Amino acid sequence: MDGLVATSVDAPIQRSIDAPPSTGVAKILGTAGIAGTDVILSLRDGTCQVALLPTSLSEPTAAAPASVGSPRPAGHAFSDTHQEFPGKILDGKYTAASTRLDPFQFATVGCSEKAMAVKIEGTGGSVPVKKSGDSLHLWREGQGTVFIVGLPEAIHWPAPEQSSS
Repeated sequence: MDGLVATSVDAPIQRSIDAPPSTGVAKILGTAGIAGTDVILSLRDGTCQVALLPTSLSEPTAAAPASVGSPRPAGHAFSDTHQEFPGKILDGKYTAASTRLDPFQFATVGCSEKAMAVKIEGTGGSVPVKKSGDSLHLWREGQGTVFIVGLPEAIHWPAPEQSSS
């Protein structure tokens, strides 16, 4: 994922993602909107991270938003209780982490050397909208939404009728 181009975002989004207690500058790989929320997929210090911000953000937040992150694999594969996800999407070794992420029910992030997959559960009937990121793709899956960024050869794509970008 190091070779992926960072997407440009408005200053309030970048400054919010980089707000304390975060350190350094995150490489934002994609942004999407769903149900009044911006979903930000980024890479920082070898960790794939998904964070949520309000769509109407005009000033940076004082503290980094709620997020979940998973480190890039280091010679092993790991999965938590979500064994189907991200393993059915990411090729090769990956790590995974999950947590409750308001305003949605749950978020799971999977991180491989070449791609990142995020599933947010509880998005209901909301239609996701791609905002930025050359390699960002997204689709609805049941009552959730899947977001992926990365190199195409590292991703197992869903059936064509399910996918959108």
